[in-house]
Amino acid sequence: MSQEQVLRRVGPEELIQRGLIARRYYVDNRTRVQIAEEFGLSRFKVARILEEAVASGMVEITVHAPESIDIELSHALKKTFGLRMAFAVRTASDDQQVLWDAVGRVTADLVGEIVNPTDVLGIDCGRTLSSMTTHLNTIAACDVVQLTGMAGSVGATSAELVRRITALGGGRAWSIYAPLIVSDSQTCAALRSSRGIQETFSHHASVTKAVVSIGAWSPGLSQVYDLLTPAEADEWSARGVVAESCGLLLDRDGRRIDGLDDRRMGVAEQTLRGIDTVIAIVAGQAKREAVLAVLQSGLVSSLVVDATTAAGLIA
Repeated sequence: MSQEQVLRRVGPEELIQRGLIARRYYVDNRTRVQIAEEFGLSRFKVARILEEAVASGMVEITVHAPESIDIELSHALKKTFGLRMAFAVRTASDDQQVLWDAVGRVTADLVGEIVNPTDVLGIDCGRTLSSMTTHLNTIAACDVVQLTGMAGSVGATSAELVRRITALGGGRAWSIYAPLIVSDSQTCAALRSSRGIQETFSHHASVTKAVVSIGAWSPGLSQVYDLLTPAEADEWSARGVVAESCGLLLDRDGRRIDGLDDRRMGVAEQTLRGIDTVIAIVAGQAKREAVLAVLQSGLVSSLVVDATTAAGLIA
């Protein structure tokens, strides 16, 4: 509609008609066909009047974005990286605890929304995932499977997170009572051969939705990094590792770097890739390069991230 059409003078009779038609449509939820019949107009005439009501300012349409999510930034993330779902979470500050809490809260709401009783939920370890479980108020009675061995503080290991979720939802828990990274391949093989751990690993193929963390290859930013000796961590750095998820090591282009799998207690790469919905959650600008690597790897289909880091990803 041209500016001239919008600004043309209209008489009071036309204004009243425009107002009544706008009210019928926007307030009373009448269809254009119903309005056309009531006023003896064509539906095309009704459509034009509705357009004029908006263009002239008689009708104002306001979209109230959710307070915790930046809609435009979330859409840009989804489009840029071809994600199924993306959420850029607004935070009150860049304090790390605030970031974990905000991202964890949105992830909890998402998990509560999308997980059904027929799903099998896979859970990684990490502080942001721990925050997610503290904010989880409701979840379907689905089975929950531990994707990786235990790491981090006693109250925030993946086994504890699985316990919290199943206590809330009432589903069955499949746990891995072993470290995420063990000292040598023989110990890892022995642990994998135990009946309980074998049973949990057999359920990895049944997982339909998963929530995983992203680790950056630096002290305090990766559960895997912190479980290795400084010499081992430096060796992987020299080989190009910048990120990990579920203990799977990646370079800056998202390519897998093998060599640690014989000491890793966790879901196999191809099994993870076969899960329909894999949600990565991350908080903090220090992990920007790691997030890019994981997104390029194709290991995950969705992302929940703080808005500041999100803006850096698409800059």
